[in-house]
Amino acid sequence: MLSYAGVALFAVIALGVILIPLLDSYYARSEGSYLQAGAERAAAYLSEIDWGAVAAEVKDAGAADSGASTPGADTTAAIRQARAVALSTQLRIEIYSADGSLLVDTGSPESIDPAGLVTVGDGDKEPGRDPHHSKDRGDDDGLPGLLGGGLLSGAQTSGVPRSDRSVETQLAGGDAIVATVRVSEAPAYGAAALRSALVGWLLAGVAAVILAAIVGWASSRHLTRPLRAITVASDKMAQGDLTVRAEVRRSDEIGSLAGSFNAMAGRMQHTVAALQRFVADAAHELGTPLTALEADLELAQTQTDPADQQRLIERAMRQAERLERLSGNLLRLSRLDAGGLWESFQVVDLVSLVKEMADGIASRAEQAGIEFSLELPSDVVWARIHADGLRVAIDNLVDNALKFTPEGGRVVLGAAAGAGGATIWVGDTGVGIPSEDMDALFTRFHRGRNAAAFPGSGLGLAIVQATMELHGGGVRAESRPGLTRFELSLPRLSP
Repeated sequence: MLSYAGVALFAVIALGVILIPLLDSYYARSEGSYLQAGAERAAAYLSEIDWGAVAAEVKDAGAADSGASTPGADTTAAIRQARAVALSTQLRIEIYSADGSLLVDTGSPESIDPAGLVTVGDGDKEPGRDPHHSKDRGDDDGLPGLLGGGLLSGAQTSGVPRSDRSVETQLAGGDAIVATVRVSEAPAYGAAALRSALVGWLLAGVAAVILAAIVGWASSRHLTRPLRAITVASDKMAQGDLTVRAEVRRSDEIGSLAGSFNAMAGRMQHTVAALQRFVADAAHELGTPLTALEADLELAQTQTDPADQQRLIERAMRQAERLERLSGNLLRLSRLDAGGLWESFQVVDLVSLVKEMADGIASRAEQAGIEFSLELPSDVVWARIHADGLRVAIDNLVDNALKFTPEGGRVVLGAAAGAGGATIWVGDTGVGIPSEDMDALFTRFHRGRNAAAFPGSGLGLAIVQATMELHGGGVRAESRPGLTRFELSLPRLSP
């Protein structure tokens, strides 16, 4: 609100600083032009008078138009002519002799009685005509408008303030200066108009500032209401309420901010909920082998038969190995979540990578009585990968394939290049995946309905998915009777 009002106030002040001096200068020039034109007109109409004779009469009478004595004929004619010109031009006319003595002073134009005066213009000498209302005051008479042609240039002069400026011109008789004409007290329409403009500017400025303040207040309310809603929502989130959302329904930048805030809150709520589930599931998965390990070790301490002790110790060792694998998988998942693999990415030939892994896989398959085969292209397939991370993902898929495929089954590992990138797949003829488990297949600690009899923690496929997401690729699974296939997709690079 203060900003709006401040801008409006600055604009009003700037307008006044520019406009008022311009108007003052304009009206001053108009007033000067009017005085100059009035002086020239007065000189033109008063030049025919014998000012030498008037000066002699005034000198003899002791003063001009003072009432001390009756003026002479020349003085009377000069006074009547000067007053007619003064009334016509609406100027005060003073006439001084060559030695500086005052000969005629018409006084203020408003005090002149038009009765009995001659009409000034076109040589007419008609007594009784009022030149104040004649056309002689307009531009037709050679006088400029009192406001330079403004709207008020033809207005009445009664009650109008008078200017304190004056203009002088000289009357020549032959080669000598016989009198000086001074015109003054021009109607100060400019000053009146300037005062009116100043008052209007002040009133308009006050109105503009008040209006701007009102608009600023309304705008600030419109702007800050959604911001307050976002602030309240963020405060509640800081206090632990992750379900809160900013209730803002707008399509502008504030609405976009609220939408981003709500999306962030939703992701945070989902992340915290997933973390809580992960911690709970991890505690459960760690608790089972720990309990079994503790029980086996306690039984081993009470056994006197060395064979029974050895059997219990071996079983405890298997539980310890299970704990080690589980903790290792949890550590790997945490690194994947933190994006810790990005520093070691390099361009690798996927065909060579699969071939390096094939010998170990073939040995394990042979021990389990499972047929193992490779399906690889003859050309190289380049991809930018984290080699160790991708090996773990492939190994997890192969382990599952060998684990869930019965003796006499078949496991296939392949790689190929396509227009959209590179692909690595693992297929098997094992027990398959129930359709009800497909949606939650890559969820952490999830195990299929038909996997209860097989060892595992439910983290292997979650590691595969996280690894592929960090590679900018993905993992896809399909299963039908007699065939289960997992396919890893990677962006392909040209060599």
